[in-house]
Amino acid sequence: MLALFRITGLALLLGSAACQSQPANTADVVAAPAITPAAAPASAAAVGLLTAPPDTTLARRIQRPQLNDVYVVAYQPAGGTGERYFFYRVSRTTPTTVDLLPARQESSDPAANVGAAGFFTDKALTYTRAEALELLQEQPGDVQHTRLVQIRRDQ
Repeated sequence: MLALFRITGLALLLGSAACQSQPANTADVVAAPAITPAAAPASAAAVGLLTAPPDTTLARRIQRPQLNDVYVVAYQPAGGTGERYFFYRVSRTTPTTVDLLPARQESSDPAANVGAAGFFTDKALTYTRAEALELLQEQPGDVQHTRLVQIRRDQ
C-alpha cells in the first residue's frame, strides 16, 4: 500500500510541477520540487494490477544497488502526451533498504546530464528493496504512468 501512496504522491507532485506556468523560453531542464513520500508502496499483485513482467536487467540492478546509481523515472505530465523524466541518485544501501536522493530538476531527455553540483537534493527517501522493485511497474490509478525506465551505472 505504501508503494501506491509513494507513486501517487510522485505523480501528484510531478503533475503540479508540470501545471505551473513557465516563461516562453524555458530551458529543457526545469526546476521541480522535492518529493516527500506519504506512505509505503503496496505490491502490484496485492491490488490486482496485470502488467508485463519488468525488465530483468533493471530488476537485477535494483536488487543489487550501487552508490551513485541514477534511477531514471518516466512520467507523462497531466494533460500532456510527451514523456518527461525525473532522476534519483542512490546515496546509501543496506541489506534491506536503499536511500534515494531526488533531483531538483526534471527533463525531457532521459540522458540529461545529472552531474552538476546541487542537481540532487540532500533529503533521502528510504525504500525497502521490495518497494524499489515496484518502481518498475506503473501502479493502479497512476494517471501520469510513472515508472522506472533506466538505471545509469558507472562501469
